[in-house]
Amino acid sequence: MSALGAAAAVTGSRGADSPPIKGEMPLIVSTWPFAKASKRCGVESFVARRFLAGCGGAGIWVTESDTTNKSVGLSGNPNAAGVVQLDACIMDGPTHKAGSVGAIEGIRHPISAARRVMEKTKHVLLVGEGARMFALEEGLESVEVQFRGN
Repeated sequence: MSALGAAAAVTGSRGADSPPIKGEMPLIVSTWPFAKASKRCGVESFVARRFLAGCGGAGIWVTESDTTNKSVGLSGNPNAAGVVQLDACIMDGPTHKAGSVGAIEGIRHPISAARRVMEKTKHVLLVGEGARMFALEEGLESVEVQFRGN
């Protein structure tokens, strides 16, 4: 699971379908201290594009790329079989559209696969080999799946 959550919570009580007002900033909450860079990137992305789901995705890319943490991304802990399997999900609050992938192997940025599920399919969740095949068909970066043991 990603270290960034609640990335699409905008302050105010105008309703989910209202676009952000100039000056409003998203509330970005992270679970772990190593996600500070992710939060910063997410806010910068929001300021540049004003797209909430995009700000969450941009921030998550940072954490997925971070090889110093052993919890998120390809450097995370392997499953019981010794293989790193990743999950990611994203939601666009105003449209209520969502996409996610689970137990995906060998895809560098699962959040990108989740976003493509949201934007390009009728599904909300793809898992395992089906999620991997979809990500590859979408041209997402892959890496060799390695057995790491426990």
